[in-house]
Amino acid sequence: MGGAPRRTRAASARAQRHRYARAGAGGRRRRAPRGRPYAGPAFDAGGFRAAGAVRATPRDLLTFLEAHLAPPPEPLAGALLSMHTPVLRRGLDRRHVHTVGWFRHPTDGGSMYFHSGAPPGQQAFLGFRPDTGTAVAALCTRRFRAHGPFVAAAYALLAEQ
Repeated sequence: MGGAPRRTRAASARAQRHRYARAGAGGRRRRAPRGRPYAGPAFDAGGFRAAGAVRATPRDLLTFLEAHLAPPPEPLAGALLSMHTPVLRRGLDRRHVHTVGWFRHPTDGGSMYFHSGAPPGQQAFLGFRPDTGTAVAALCTRRFRAHGPFVAAAYALLAEQ
């Protein structure tokens, strides 16, 4: 066997073996795009089943937010208000508060609650301010970008900036 030294052939064989991975119980091997190592199975949106904003109508989302602003009688009031309970504080002076279902930021008149999410191809922002009785439900069909204008614009609208 002439040509490349044995060490190079072994490294090449090892690299070729790592370009493939078993996919599922069938054991078929799939090749990664552009020859890169295969990182795992294709994206499964099953983890995003809780993304209710992209499965609801704008009216449903505003009804949900209005329920947070003026909770209905028990037992729903207790459940909705329990979502405002802080569970984690982080950041400088521990100003960033996470509740069970919302991020909470301080404003001049009280607290502002909001949550945003972005499953593939969509973005959603929900927020409300009990001090002003304001609610914002913003939706768009675009790819998430870390510093994109969508969430910043919706946040500024809610914060009245």
